[in-house]
Amino acid sequence: METTSSETVDTLSEEDNETVAMAECGSCRALIPLDSTECPECHTQFSGVSEEALGECGACNKLVPLDSTRCPECGVVFVADDVVDILRKWVHDTGIQIRKLFEKFDTNSDGMIDASELKAGLLSLNLADLPPSQVDRLVKEIDVDDNGVIDLDEFETILHGDSAEGVTHEGDTVAEDEADEETENEVKESEDAEPESEEYTDDEEPESEEDDDEVEEDVDDSEDESEDVTATEAEMDEEDFDIDEDDDAESPLHALVALMDEHDISAQRMFNDLDKDGNRQVSMDELRSALENDYEGEFDSEDIEALIDKIDTDNDGMIDITEFIGALEEMDEEVESIIEKPFPTPMQKRMMSKQWNDIVWPILHTVFGIAIAILLVNGLIGPVDGSGGSVIYEPNGLVPPFDIVEGDAYPCDVKYQEGGCDNSLTPLAGDSSSMPKGFYWDGILFILLSLIGMISTLFLHLVKAPSWRARAKAMKEVEDDKADASQTEAEDGEEEEPDSDGDDNASEEEHDEFDDDDDDIEDGDEEADEDGDDDEIDIGSHVGLLFDDEEVFGTIIEFDDDEGTVTIEEDGSGDLVTGYQDDMFLE
Repeated sequence: METTSSETVDTLSEEDNETVAMAECGSCRALIPLDSTECPECHTQFSGVSEEALGECGACNKLVPLDSTRCPECGVVFVADDVVDILRKWVHDTGIQIRKLFEKFDTNSDGMIDASELKAGLLSLNLADLPPSQVDRLVKEIDVDDNGVIDLDEFETILHGDSAEGVTHEGDTVAEDEADEETENEVKESEDAEPESEEYTDDEEPESEEDDDEVEEDVDDSEDESEDVTATEAEMDEEDFDIDEDDDAESPLHALVALMDEHDISAQRMFNDLDKDGNRQVSMDELRSALENDYEGEFDSEDIEALIDKIDTDNDGMIDITEFIGALEEMDEEVESIIEKPFPTPMQKRMMSKQWNDIVWPILHTVFGIAIAILLVNGLIGPVDGSGGSVIYEPNGLVPPFDIVEGDAYPCDVKYQEGGCDNSLTPLAGDSSSMPKGFYWDGILFILLSLIGMISTLFLHLVKAPSWRARAKAMKEVEDDKADASQTEAEDGEEEEPDSDGDDNASEEEHDEFDDDDDDIEDGDEEADEDGDDDEIDIGSHVGLLFDDEEVFGTIIEFDDDEGTVTIEEDGSGDLVTGYQDDMFLE
């Protein structure tokens, strides 16, 4: 339904000479009687009559007075005065990056926003529907270099720079007002103090000396306080840095996925729960309402803005189902790529163990070596007797009792065949299970596989396993260092106590210091005893060694200080066991 809007026209009817009020159809601009309920030209129906000039809102298509500055239905503004503030607030609420918003406005991707692009962009966001004059005025306000278009720097300046400058100016103004008030108070106090200053001329020097001493003490105290403040700020910075690292460790999207897993919610169901109005798109308000109401305490405003920024790939301020599922799949791929297998794995532990070093590896080397030897014998010597098998006749000097010439096929006879009738096994390559001795493709293949197996086991045994042991040792040392450092920090924290007032507290601190000294002496004695124990351990000493979570006892026969290892001869079996010196202990 539309409302007619036009000026009233008085016209004389030729038939009855009566005055008829006329009005203009707001749709087709045809003149029709004022009391018409339908336009005879375009058949538009009218809901009433308006005496004021009306116009149509470009965003919601509602009729509003022409002098309106804002649409009462959708809130779109029609003047450029408040557009910058509205756009700045919209950017802050949505969390969209200014560069992305600039690219959205710049439809022709020329790096500039002209008047038509600015008008279309503001209308697409339902922020403003400006007439050409107001658009030109807004462009002129943003366009600093007066070239008629808006570049990215000008766009960022108008959305960020002005607000920052405004805050700065306000702060400067407040500071200046406070400074003026303080100056006036000081002037008044100085004027009141002038009559009294003459009376204390003779006593000024002693008091000035005392004041100098007090000033020096105040300066020292202020320096100490400034140092304390600086240290406190550094500690706060470190704490903030740790908090930032913890926050980065789990992003809002990871938290959302964890929440879905916890409640066993599929991606489609989660999207439907977020899409409150059912338009197949999730806005910032819908996301905030759903997460804050349904999952209270799990997400804050910053998390929600980060979710929009992460999931909204087309930067339209809305999340559709494709973007939602795509973000979840991309996060799963990132998690899979980041997750590392723990070191050492159970298989690596077995490969580094004493059992593998002494038994398994040598057996594997021997097996592959024997396989290679057997394959070589099969090809060079021929372990199978091929007598009676069809072969090509090669005379050895003896004349056979039957007619045959060299090169003819005949049942092999070891008496008359050069080299005998030895055959090689050919399970895959030959017409039969054995063929005249030689290297066939199946034998060559088995030799290559055996060589690869033997080289691999030698590499794992002699190169890889030692490197794994060294890495495990280094990791253990790092963990021990961290444990020692944390223990030292804990002890230092216990020793450090805040300063207190009075002689009683001072005496308590001195008593604590004496106790600490006693503890240090006892610790020193214990360390001396431990050093003495270490000095007693030498080649020939009987010790225990923790190897592969098992205790092995034997006699030390070798030290390797460069590698930090020790080799002992195991009791009973006489096997040589090599382990780390840190894992060695006395019985």
